[in-house]
Amino acid sequence: MTIKVVVLGGSGVATPELAEALHQISGRTQAVELALVGRSAEKLEKVAAAARYLAGKDALLSVSATTDLEAALSGADYVLNQMRIGGLEARVFDETFPNELGIPGEETTGPGGFANAVRTIPVVLEYARKCEQICPAALMVSFTNPSSLVQYAITRTTRLQTIGLCDVPVTMKENISRALGVPEEELRIDYVGMHHFGWVNGIWRGEQDLLPEALANAGQITPEVEPALVQAYGAIPCAYFGYFFHPERMLAKKLGKRTRAAELLELQEEILSEYQSLAQAEAQGPGANRPAALAKRKAKWYRVIIAPVLAALIETGRGGSAQSYRFVINLVNGTTVPWLPPDAIVEVPAEIRDGNITALPVRLLPEDVIEKMRTNCLYERMAVEAIISGDRALALRALLLNPMIHTYDQAAQVLERAWPR
Repeated sequence: MTIKVVVLGGSGVATPELAEALHQISGRTQAVELALVGRSAEKLEKVAAAARYLAGKDALLSVSATTDLEAALSGADYVLNQMRIGGLEARVFDETFPNELGIPGEETTGPGGFANAVRTIPVVLEYARKCEQICPAALMVSFTNPSSLVQYAITRTTRLQTIGLCDVPVTMKENISRALGVPEEELRIDYVGMHHFGWVNGIWRGEQDLLPEALANAGQITPEVEPALVQAYGAIPCAYFGYFFHPERMLAKKLGKRTRAAELLELQEEILSEYQSLAQAEAQGPGANRPAALAKRKAKWYRVIIAPVLAALIETGRGGSAQSYRFVINLVNGTTVPWLPPDAIVEVPAEIRDGNITALPVRLLPEDVIEKMRTNCLYERMAVEAIISGDRALALRALLLNPMIHTYDQAAQVLERAWPR
């Protein structure tokens, strides 16, 4: 029986890399259909053709495409949400207007992340409710930013089982491997936090504790954060803490520069042009003319986290593999992180076995880091509640908890720009 993976936002130009990433996973035994859903039939067909091409002649992987959401969701086993509401044009706004307030612009955190959430959450919830009606047993895999706010909104308002994925913990492990000169497969990291708010607080090679050595090389692992600060905490924050600890530095890097979103808008046209030519190239065989522009997109997340997690769930769930797999995944907390509320969305190591996901125990962090995490969690929960209810006053209070917003004037100006009138 074919496993159906529906991809919301399937017309994104990076989507063919998901097909390629699944194709490249060895030992797969289960047939998978990637059902791409998008609004523009013309763009969707170009992307789908490229996805089929990059999937090669894989008998276990097929790609379909439709603008009919209900038809796509019928019989879905997994739903990957990667929608970008407002497109890259809206991301340009998220990455620029905060700079005018003296705050570095970014699409997942700070004022830009809030604006993204205001725009994104209502639309995602419409789709989530459709999933709840048509494929209530499907696992929703969330990859739409700001990821933890979106995931919290889904779990807050629907009964869908939902997880979130991010490549940041994978990148941290890669950086640790390079800094220590130890192969990645020999390392196990302890990780705890929230999306783009996580910390590595344990590094193991067998029973050998390598955290002290990693702290000594902190500048190579998270260069965005002052090494002396990392060493003072005794735990390694993810790169996004550069925005929280060094906002002036991050702002200085952005002023007068093109935003990443503007670069991606230009690149999108280049990629779509290449896809047009690929529509007639499938007969040449897998990889014969891989689109050169895709390398510039740098969509590593499909290869390092999304495809591996999907494959692990599918293979272990259908009896194709008796193995267990370990990933860092965003999950509803429950009791995993005891200092956060049960309904919080946390980013923690988890085991996939028999098609199930089980959060693994986490190690304690310093008390002041715990307080930062509690405050960020409260911001996320209040912001989501404000967006769902349309409560502007609650949104103002939430913004004053955001780790990048420090004054009433800043919060009020963010609301003026981001809140619907």
